[in-house]
Amino acid sequence: MNRLAILFLALLVYGCTTSGSRIVKYRYVAYSWTDGNIEEMIEAWGTPNAGYEVATAEQPGRARWRAFSRGGSGEVGGSGVRYSCDTIAIFEVSGKITEIDILNSNSCHRYYKNLDSMLRPGVKPPPPKGSL
Repeated sequence: MNRLAILFLALLVYGCTTSGSRIVKYRYVAYSWTDGNIEEMIEAWGTPNAGYEVATAEQPGRARWRAFSRGGSGEVGGSGVRYSCDTIAIFEVSGKITEIDILNSNSCHRYYKNLDSMLRPGVKPPPPKGSL
């Protein structure tokens, strides 16, 4: 019985570690775009699906990507949102990204599966799995 308990605990820890590594990797990939170009980010990430505001001399631009998953919650009137993720790039008229904001970053890795393709070109990839 003790071996079964140890195996269960090991699998649980492995699952948390893998999820934790992907969360850190998502943040690394998103923040790699700071000082990058918004058009290049859109090329890598796809068209912002939650809004795009053009930058002006008076106000920075904003590009926003949102991902969420819904499922039955069993609650009356409940939406059953299982996870959500908002990533916002703030940029200047020149297109230079000055800031990346991530809301609910602990859920982003669930939606974005191919993080390597979303990394800013020329930025060193994150360390391999398990070493983050």
